[in-house]
Formats: sequence, C-alpha cells, structure tokens
Amino acid sequence: MARKKKGPPNPKDPGMTDPRDEYLSRFIKDTKGKDLGESVGVDGDMLIMKERMDFYRIPLKSVALVDNHIRINGRVNWKKAKKDGEKWRTSELDPLYGGDE
Repeated sequence: MARKKKGPPNPKDPGMTDPRDEYLSRFIKDTKGKDLGESVGVDGDMLIMKERMDFYRIPLKSVALVDNHIRINGRVNWKKAKKDGEKWRTSELDPLYGGDE
C-alpha cells in the first residue's frame, strides 16, 4: 500500500504556530531593567536585536521572557553578537533595499 506524500506545512493552519514567535517585537532589558533594544527576528536558536542602527545576534539560551519583555539572563559576548548581527543584517535586510538607493 502506497503512502500519501506529505506536502509542506500550511502556514494558514491556525494550529501551525512557532513558539519562537513569542520573542518577536518585544523590548529587551538587562538584569537591572535597562532597555537595550527591540527583538526583530529569530534565526535558528539566535535572537536578533536592534538597537538604533545596530543589530545583535544573541543566543536564545541567554534570554528569558518576563512579563511583556525579554530579559538578558545569561552571558552575551556583545562584540561577537554585534559582528554576527551585522552579517545577519547584510544577508537578510540588504537584499530588500538593494536597488532603492
């Protein structure tokens, strides 16, 4: 008996939600409550944070959802996070704005 092949998941299916979506469009604060930036994306197991014009790529294991914001609760190598965030920005966002300048 042949099995029916499964197609790709239907994104319009209401049961089709990604738990990482809860991390999108939230303010990010340090352990003292100071605002650091806003979450603008999730890339695998990394959170993308935007602070003014800079982008940072932070491990999800270093953050926690607290009330209505995200709190940094682990170590973050900010120099590497900024470097990786810039790579993410050029690969993900630059193609969207490539011909308009």
